[in-house]
Amino acid sequence: MLVALAVATGVGSACSPGATPTRSAASAVDEAPVLVTSGVRYAPAPEGWADPTFDLYLPGDVDEPPLVVVVPDPDASPGMYEELARAIAQRGVGSAVVRWGVSDPALGSLTGRPLDDVVAQAAQANAQVGCAVAVAAAQTGPGVGSHPQPLLVLGHGAGANSAGMVSLTPTGPFPGCFAPAEAPRVAAAVLWGGDWLGTAAGDPLGDGVARWLEVYSPWPTLPSADPSTFVEVGINANRLEGQAVEVDPSSAYLTDRDPTGAIVADLEEVSAFEDGAVDPVDVTRAFAVALGDAGVGVREREVHGEGDPDTLGPHVRRRLVDSVVQLARP
Repeated sequence: MLVALAVATGVGSACSPGATPTRSAASAVDEAPVLVTSGVRYAPAPEGWADPTFDLYLPGDVDEPPLVVVVPDPDASPGMYEELARAIAQRGVGSAVVRWGVSDPALGSLTGRPLDDVVAQAAQANAQVGCAVAVAAAQTGPGVGSHPQPLLVLGHGAGANSAGMVSLTPTGPFPGCFAPAEAPRVAAAVLWGGDWLGTAAGDPLGDGVARWLEVYSPWPTLPSADPSTFVEVGINANRLEGQAVEVDPSSAYLTDRDPTGAIVADLEEVSAFEDGAVDPVDVTRAFAVALGDAGVGVREREVHGEGDPDTLGPHVRRRLVDSVVQLARP
């Protein structure tokens, strides 16, 4: 799924423009209470884009908690993120689940569109997520009150790409963003399941994919990344069938994406070419190498085990919650 070109799905029930978000307390046996505010608006909605709101989940028994902004994969089920956000809040960390990306299917396709349009749209999607992060941070614990708390970003799938861009590289302004002028610093980013080489973008974009990749993945621009943000990269160790691309270091697939040869060097460092194909595990581990070379603190974490098909079920959710809590409360 292509970040910025994905057709976004809602999480929970969004408020209509001008509506007042509802706030409710939810608790269960042996669970900490969670305060939920639905449909918090962070900007006006440009035509064809998702309703720019987020749902806020705060621990009911913690004052000024740390915050993680969750950037979903627009193709995934919204209910998965609600369960993840509640689980995080029950561990004492607030979470905001963002609606982002485009809603018009015509904007969700690369085919037949000018390169300038899709590059600008990808950049605007990153700015949209950056806006949501800033608005969420401005009204919760991070940067507010006498004891500012860490701000984290968690991205899944296409959301991981945009979360990485927002955390590591400057983004432009999103039209009408309700945030303060100064963007908050992201202390840590948990990036799980990102498509770091834009696998699905090759055919429609042709030899323009390298230019598009610079606003889709932080990898090409890591030499100028902010090294103050710690990054955890989630690895899907089950090597899903159909996800590998048969390449060697001189293949057009890589030369189109990597004019300088830096990405190929990262792939060679993790022995990605030994079997004649590069898959998401190879790419993610090579991306982690590039982060470290850029001076960014990084660790790899195996989110899926070998043969584990769990997408965002209890097993994966538990690992992600553990990561967020550990990074928010080191």
